[in-house]
Amino acid sequence: MRRIAVALILMLMPASVFAAAYLYDMGSGDSAIMDDFTRVTDTSAFTPDAGFGWDAAAGMKPYVQVYDKPIFNESRGSDQPPPIYTNALTEDCVIGSEARSFSIALPAGEYSVYVLCGTSHNQRYQYFDFDVAVGDQVRTVRFEGPYQFRNLRFTAKTDGTPLEIGFGPASKWVANAIMVWDAADGGATEANIAELEAQMYGLPPEEMEKWKLSPLPDTPPFPEDALSRHDLFRGFVIYHKPYLECIYPNTNPYAHELNPTLRIFATPGEYEPLTFAVRTLSPLTNVRVSAGDIGPIKAGTIDVRHVRYMKVRPNYSMFHSYHIAPDILEPFDAMDLPADESHRFWLTVQVPPDAEPGVYDGSITFSTDHRQQGRIEAVIPVKLRVLGITLKEDPSKLYGIYYRDPIDSWVNATDEPSKQYFLRKAEMERADLVAHGTRNIVMSAWCRPADENGQFTADWTGLEKKLELNEKYGFSPPYVVSINAGGVYQKYMKESPGSHLSRVKMPPQEYFDEMTAMTRFVESERVNRGWPEFLYYPIDEPSTQETSVKYMTELMKAVRAAGVKTYVTADIAHDAFGPMMPYVDVWCMQPFSWDRERVIRESAERGIEFWCYPNHISGENDHTPVAGARMTYGFGFWRSGYRTLIPWIYSADVGDPFNYLDGSSMDFMNRHDEDGSPMPVALWECFREGYDDYRYVYTLQTLIEQARAAGRNAAADKAQQELDYVWNAIDVQLKYKYDGLWAPEEFDVYRWLIARAILELQEAV
Repeated sequence: MRRIAVALILMLMPASVFAAAYLYDMGSGDSAIMDDFTRVTDTSAFTPDAGFGWDAAAGMKPYVQVYDKPIFNESRGSDQPPPIYTNALTEDCVIGSEARSFSIALPAGEYSVYVLCGTSHNQRYQYFDFDVAVGDQVRTVRFEGPYQFRNLRFTAKTDGTPLEIGFGPASKWVANAIMVWDAADGGATEANIAELEAQMYGLPPEEMEKWKLSPLPDTPPFPEDALSRHDLFRGFVIYHKPYLECIYPNTNPYAHELNPTLRIFATPGEYEPLTFAVRTLSPLTNVRVSAGDIGPIKAGTIDVRHVRYMKVRPNYSMFHSYHIAPDILEPFDAMDLPADESHRFWLTVQVPPDAEPGVYDGSITFSTDHRQQGRIEAVIPVKLRVLGITLKEDPSKLYGIYYRDPIDSWVNATDEPSKQYFLRKAEMERADLVAHGTRNIVMSAWCRPADENGQFTADWTGLEKKLELNEKYGFSPPYVVSINAGGVYQKYMKESPGSHLSRVKMPPQEYFDEMTAMTRFVESERVNRGWPEFLYYPIDEPSTQETSVKYMTELMKAVRAAGVKTYVTADIAHDAFGPMMPYVDVWCMQPFSWDRERVIRESAERGIEFWCYPNHISGENDHTPVAGARMTYGFGFWRSGYRTLIPWIYSADVGDPFNYLDGSSMDFMNRHDEDGSPMPVALWECFREGYDDYRYVYTLQTLIEQARAAGRNAAADKAQQELDYVWNAIDVQLKYKYDGLWAPEEFDVYRWLIARAILELQEAV
């Protein structure tokens, strides 16, 4: 079957298009070989007779992992697509831990060289960091784990001596293929490479045919009458829409949005988006964006990114339907833009904590190559108002997030460069979480089921490191920790309970007794080691079916019997979950299912908490509800009465993290750069804007209380009227997504009303 799938891919390519090239497929002795390629293994040492090979057959190992058909998912009980689809080049590779060079005997001449680097093999805990050198040209390759492929291009000139391609590892190197061809005759080779890359970075043609592209949203006609001769000459126009209004490739500006002055206000220490868009009239090459100082904000501190369009699914678990959406805020130095498209550029500024209040000027420069002038630019004015306000945090509220911690890979990595990478990544992500107002993550306190003597053992290396870093970055407990209820269930029932307990059966009492004992063991370890409070989380998202609820009721009762607090992801608005109520301390619901009054009443009467994981605005279902994200995190959270927002998830990866169509489900939320630094998506930035909205609200609430305590009741009443006005302007909803929201430009208007009231009340007090 595997050979048939490979053959189907190759049948789509013209036969022997590579015949005039030197082509090498790295892998094992029995993995598939691409047509016209020569097999290379870890033992293929160079000899003059062979005309190719390694300088030494040592320090290397081949890996093979074929993905050409669906894989059975036991939890879901069905076949699912593989993480990626492989072809004869990507299904295998050679990985090396020592410096090696690959030599090719060539006639004298000039050549183009293409090197493909990546692996389909599950190298989950490996960070690849290496150089590839051809002559004096050196390219650095860095990426994490499997399912990613990097292509490198070089030029080479030989006098008849063998061409050497060097691999120098900082950690390990990986190679799938090397292609070399006459630099003057590469048309067929380039065409074939284009087909290979379309499949490697997308889907095989026979799979892609199953997917239907949805049309882009409608856009108003382009304002031709508003174009100047200068616009036509330079080949683009600059415009601005509020960042809460998505821009797509086909988006056209309105005339009043052209040639904008960008205006923002912020408090010392606050981050703020600063965005603009370009609509191209002709192709643009070597596009660059730079910012100068904006008052107290120094140019070097301004983060400049391009909003990258991605092929996204309507829901993370759907197949065969996709659309184009603005998503990743990617860093860039220079880029090319096609004609007749809109592209947004997203700059993030942070006002220095010691900045003086005032109004400041600055500018952003957009530039591109020009056929007549060599280089042409547009300068976009910026107005910044720094407010004399110190925003306060509400200690009764908590922002958390589900999180796949790089520390788990740090624990399992086998070489020091990889361990350092994962540790550095964990620190960078925690710093990013704090910068976005998030100071809590979900973790695991996993241990094996009890042994024959009823004893539990656990390796706390990872958990201890996570807690150490959490403390370093100022995180706030309590922490939700999952425990191994599924493993103990498997021990007694010899099968999985299924996704959302879809196949659960009632286990014997011994199961529940062991869950009490396991929880007691983990809790004793927590106390003895001086760790912060845990909320125990045995099962995720149980279903409402009768056996599921019966099992969960007994399970939560058993866990709570260990003298701990419990946490469940279940919507108590469903009456079916009622039997669990006496045994749950924290109910985490997807929407704001209960109204504010009921949440506050039930919390007070029962001594329990209500948290929310708003997955409808975290990329799981859609990548574009940016206004809904800001409303959920700020004004909506304020109105809800819930204590915590804790969405799924900081970053979800399945296959290639930059291909949302491969794998059993869609990748979503934040990506990461080659050095492990966070690469945010627009939704994540809007989480922070909502968090800041709530800080403005809480700051005003605090000042009103202070004013009343100081006898300034008239000033307090006036400020309260402003706050009540904003409160009443909110259309309270279970889920803030698209409908019933303020217009994109109104969010900052309401924030400004609160900011102005703060400034006035500060003067009065």
